Amino acid sequence: MLTEKQLGPILQIQLPPLTLQDIHWKTQESTKDSILFYKIGQDENSQKLFVERIGKAEYGWLIINQDHPARPINSTIIQDIEWPRIQKLILDILYPQPSMKLIALTGTNGKTTTADLVLQLGELSGKKGMSIGTLGVRENHKTLLDFGLTSPSLIDLRKFFFRYGRDKDFCVIEASSHALIQQRLYGLEFDMAGWLSFSLDHLDYHQTMEEYFAAKMLIFDYLKPEAKVYLPENETHLINKLAHVSAKIVKARTLEQKLPLFFSTNFNRNNLEVAVAIVESTFKLSVSAEFDRITPPDGRFYIKPYGSNYIVVDFAHTPDALDNICQGIREAFPTHKLKILFGCGGDRDRSKRPLMGKIAETWGSEIYVTSDNPRSEDPARIIEDIVHGMSSRHIHKIIERPKAVAQAFNELKENEILLLAGKGHEDYILIHGVKHPYSDIGEVEKFLARKKV
Repeated sequence: MLTEKQLGPILQIQLPPLTLQDIHWKTQESTKDSILFYKIGQDENSQKLFVERIGKAEYGWLIINQDHPARPINSTIIQDIEWPRIQKLILDILYPQPSMKLIALTGTNGKTTTADLVLQLGELSGKKGMSIGTLGVRENHKTLLDFGLTSPSLIDLRKFFFRYGRDKDFCVIEASSHALIQQRLYGLEFDMAGWLSFSLDHLDYHQTMEEYFAAKMLIFDYLKPEAKVYLPENETHLINKLAHVSAKIVKARTLEQKLPLFFSTNFNRNNLEVAVAIVESTFKLSVSAEFDRITPPDGRFYIKPYGSNYIVVDFAHTPDALDNICQGIREAFPTHKLKILFGCGGDRDRSKRPLMGKIAETWGSEIYVTSDNPRSEDPARIIEDIVHGMSSRHIHKIIERPKAVAQAFNELKENEILLLAGKGHEDYILIHGVKHPYSDIGEVEKFLARKKV
């Protein structure tokens, strides 16, 4: 409960008598007993949306970032730069943070897999944990809530801590570049962290690789004094880029023992090595778990045998991730040919499309270029952007992903591997704001079930 005697000093204003029970940033979720944060954009459409949404919303007190003719009486204007601090002060009252270890994972690729590995290794070592990231809020092998983003807002993050973390020993969080630069992790102090990789992505948002790297570097601002950042030992380029903070950097030790098929690729072995190092250093113990008890996270190197063939589903949707998964498959299965099916998301960085086409062509004997999440873009245009980076004649351009997958299945020959890349755990295709039900994993399972009949 939040009263005017508590809220008044935080906002530095005199308030009328009120009692607030909650805090929100989405108008559709707010109630008359809530404090609502609403950022008004500068453009005309944002101004109109404010009037429309606030007119329908319920709230006990409203906080906005600029004055407006439609501003209600029960509201306060707070500068943008003050929002995270004010939100934290209110959250500390309504949703006090549980006492648990906090672990952050950043990197262009590998965050989700490593978060899941840390969660599993922690559980196998006798610790109760949770993770917050691309796969939602999770306990070991169980999704508690799917919120649809890699990193939630600060308000939602603190609510997740309070609701699901009070009986936990640790929480591992995917710290995306967006979350870091937008201060969605404001006020958190991490006991340990991992940085898995750094390569081309998100230039639609960060504009340059320098800006993207600067956003990732913010992870160091959230570390406790004794905290370290673990990196894969073979990420030499990234290690060199971080030479100026070398006192905070630790290279994860190489695991020499034989590992299950999921760890046959170098990048998944890297992810496991970082996960082991983080769990051991966080809890001051030796991970003695049998690695064959670990299961892959949803949509990450999901692999199914089919006769002399294998079908692989992976979330790889960046040039580096696609290159890694293809190289890993070819190294693990040197006698098999590799067929690749993939697309690129719409309304995202267009520069990576021809790069991914070139990478697929480098590794694959046959390529199926199709849709991923076209969003508001013409999927045919996206495909042409991809193909622009390719020269091979062994390319099939098929807009509808289900048709492309069906054709790829039917054209499988002996000793071939089919990689379905880009969707992973997702169970939809996003077109003009509408999620159409679809799953690569579901298509694989249906195909294999038909072949057993």
